[in-house]
Amino acid sequence: MDLTAPGLENDFIKLVPLDEQFREDLRSNDTAEHMWSSLPAIQRGAGFDAYYDHVQRQATTGEMYAFALLDPNDGDRFVGVTALVSPNKMHRRVRLGYTWLEPHLRGRGIYAATQKLLIERALAWGAKRVEWFVEEPNTRAIRAIQSLGAIKEGTLRQYEKFADGEWVNVVVLSMVRDEAKEAIRRLGLIMTESEA
Repeated sequence: MDLTAPGLENDFIKLVPLDEQFREDLRSNDTAEHMWSSLPAIQRGAGFDAYYDHVQRQATTGEMYAFALLDPNDGDRFVGVTALVSPNKMHRRVRLGYTWLEPHLRGRGIYAATQKLLIERALAWGAKRVEWFVEEPNTRAIRAIQSLGAIKEGTLRQYEKFADGEWVNVVVLSMVRDEAKEAIRRLGLIMTESEA
């Protein structure tokens, strides 16, 4: 299955490829304000349009597939972004990341619903390993990913230069295929309870 094939949706969230139609939605959304503290530096500068163009280029080269998060319970309103990063078919691994959600929607199960969709898609694509790279200071994200069942493997020291010029340590977390299947099962139960 193609990583960007249609069908990434459930009762909580809908994921569609992040294309030009969402540029202004993201620019004017609170989500963009939170993104700058977690973006790696790129060669073309740190402006919004430079990053958006960079993401679009990465989709054409297969380096990253970004998605707009749409709220199906609010007329498919744009509420954030997420991505599948560095897919490697030979080694059957893919990274989940760059997930930002409007602050008022956090804690409502939407993050878990998003991760469930991405993990399911990764497994359907053939992944044996699903991974996350998170900047070390983002302890909230690390805890959220661990709560899905991911294992913390270690820390890559001064791994990336961020857009603000700071060098950051990155925490590596992962699930292998059987762990990912169990995470999907547990997330399905949690979502069912949330709907009740």
